[in-house]
Amino acid sequence: MVGELNIMRHLWIAVLLVAAFGGLTVNGFFLLLKTLAHAGRYINEHYPDEGASYRQQVAEYDFVIVGAGAAGCVLANRLSENPQWTVLLLEAGPGENDLQNIPLLTTFLQNSHYNWADIAEAQNTSCYGMIDQRCSLPHGKGLGGSTLIDYMLYGRGNPSDYDRWAAQGNPGWSHAEVLPYFLKSERAALRGLENSTYHGRDGELHVEFPPFRTNLARTFVNGAREVGHRKIDYNGKSQLGVSYVQTTGMRGMRQTAYRAFVEPVLHQRSNLHVQPYSQVLKLLIHPDTQTAYGVSYTNRFRNYEARARKEVIVTAGNINSAQLLLLSGVGPREHLANFNLPLVSNLPVGQSFVDSPVFNGLTFVLNETGQALLTDSRFQLRSLGDYFRGEGPLTVPGGVEAISFLRTPSATTEPGVPNIAIVFSTGSLVSDGGLGLRKGKRIKTAIYDKVYRPLENLRNDQWTASVVLLHPDSRGHMKLRSVNPYSAAKIYPGYFAADRDVETMLEGIKEAVRISKSPAMRRYDARVLGIPLPNCEQWDQREDDYWRCAIRTLSSTAYQQMGSCRMGPAGDPLAVVAPDLRVHGVQGLRVADVSVVPTTISAQSAAIDYMIGERAADIIKEQWRQGDDTNSTPEAPTAAYSSSSTK
Repeated sequence: MVGELNIMRHLWIAVLLVAAFGGLTVNGFFLLLKTLAHAGRYINEHYPDEGASYRQQVAEYDFVIVGAGAAGCVLANRLSENPQWTVLLLEAGPGENDLQNIPLLTTFLQNSHYNWADIAEAQNTSCYGMIDQRCSLPHGKGLGGSTLIDYMLYGRGNPSDYDRWAAQGNPGWSHAEVLPYFLKSERAALRGLENSTYHGRDGELHVEFPPFRTNLARTFVNGAREVGHRKIDYNGKSQLGVSYVQTTGMRGMRQTAYRAFVEPVLHQRSNLHVQPYSQVLKLLIHPDTQTAYGVSYTNRFRNYEARARKEVIVTAGNINSAQLLLLSGVGPREHLANFNLPLVSNLPVGQSFVDSPVFNGLTFVLNETGQALLTDSRFQLRSLGDYFRGEGPLTVPGGVEAISFLRTPSATTEPGVPNIAIVFSTGSLVSDGGLGLRKGKRIKTAIYDKVYRPLENLRNDQWTASVVLLHPDSRGHMKLRSVNPYSAAKIYPGYFAADRDVETMLEGIKEAVRISKSPAMRRYDARVLGIPLPNCEQWDQREDDYWRCAIRTLSSTAYQQMGSCRMGPAGDPLAVVAPDLRVHGVQGLRVADVSVVPTTISAQSAAIDYMIGERAADIIKEQWRQGDDTNSTPEAPTAAYSSSSTK
């Protein structure tokens, strides 16, 4: 760790010297930081953090946790509170580095080694503007999981979202029952909300408004209010209205799940072991008793097994959790038979995949300059200095500054539940010189060159309204590509398979345009970028059909993939895990991450993942407290999935 810090410090000094004496354009600055990010990857691989392994592999633990994302890090912390329990946290990726913690660099992280870099299969109803018609599906790989690379947004959703969980036969998951777990994790430092009972003050996870705010973001919020959007705390009583974003930052720096929940306790608890670069290949399940007793994994090209005396807990995220279950014989019978995998439990793993799409193609061009985050022709040394003081433009995650939640006229959600989010970003696809967002989203070069590249030489500033569909009707699915655990799964997100999703997204686009024409926004004379997409130019941009085409062309994941290991009671044909998160039909195995979410939700997935980790920890503690009293293992529910069909 000391070696890594010294090297990173020297790299930062190099950046400062270049900025101070040579001067640096904004795009040049981004290019330099991208180069340094690659250097950070080399450092991670050749100078591992010795303080976190970061201990010698031990053969047996009480709990083996697979995946160091938000839920996994919470569980590692809470379960290791009991000094009598030993806990192993396994993570396939590396630790974090200083560059990765700069919020403004979020767009570049989609192209980094912190991303599993999965790519959806070719879609018939969406992703027209992406290479091979395949959208990227970023999710985090490393200590912290997706909190290493996400946009740091913290949003819990609407109470009705969770009440639907309980109504579907999942006791203990209503809003009244899960709210205390959100509050338990949170340490809010939100100006103006210091006395709110909807925020926690004593948790490990810092939640704040980004320290820096552009005048353009203030104008957007004022404009939204002028057209009828109330100013709200969207993690408070109401979720319909506009707000500046709440983020999981600490004094302007990204705070990952690992930094919040594991790093502070790791050296205090000898019963907690953490191993990065440790990819789990298979769950070890006894074929006769259908009991999970450990995992096999690889660490730096050597194979190991870790045994679990009590439980294996899978917290590897919506894609990797499902893939690991399938590789281990838990999944649809016919699908596993296609790969000659012995069946352990016939369950619909991967069959309830859902992902909220976001439309990124609504760019507005202003009549002036000086409003974007980084506007100087030569990058200012002051911006780096401000960052180290927890201030300045580098503290804004990917340029995202504000968000408005609305319920469109055609919404089928309960009253008060939003179905669209409009995310305000200062800048556009060209703000990072085409080095981050364009490549991360796999946007075709022909589209970028015709529509967006002309903006690179335009002095006028831009802003983007990213329209998120919160409750899509469309569903996807995923399945194995091969039995090779290093092979990516085949994922079919199914965006816009339901035409109604396109119409709802269209309503969101029209509302964003309406905000752009508000009295407050009118001072900038903001106009929609007038260059049509090449595959949609048969329609005029004033026609709805143009935007229907654009939606299917430039929409991609909103990083809210859920449901592949859906929660539900015995007898629910779609359920993979029970309400206590134990896998149906398998002893000693739980899944505890966003893959268990049984419905769509008006939130960001990270906040939900933290809550699931907290709730799972209490469930496990209570069940093993009872089990330890009787010296017996808690009984697992029976299998619920009887269909033998697969998609």
